[in-house]
Amino acid sequence: MKIKPPRQAQEWSYSSRRESIGKALSSPGIRTNKKTHVNCGPSVRMAGNVCANVNQIRRQGRWNNTTINGAYLSNLPRELVRSMAGFPTYGRFSYHARAALNPPTSFCKKLFPAIGE
Repeated sequence: MKIKPPRQAQEWSYSSRRESIGKALSSPGIRTNKKTHVNCGPSVRMAGNVCANVNQIRRQGRWNNTTINGAYLSNLPRELVRSMAGFPTYGRFSYHARAALNPPTSFCKKLFPAIGE
């Protein structure tokens, strides 16, 4: 049995990438003019949600400060907001006391009638 060497990665042309993304978006009926940049904003905000360093996010996307601040990051100073809400400014998680509540089964059945099935 002869083992084939791995194929070399080939660069994907801008037009091919735009066309493929356009097809994937149009299939479920999503319309946008920003086909090749459609995931930039959500990915930057997700990285911000997990407290990634803004300079690392900027480097990863090769954005300058004007672009990343004006187009992709939210205007909220995340660390300040977390601090004012009483949460640590580091890390990704926060504790919500209400999440530890166990509502009575009768209440759950009213909200979700099919819960026992």
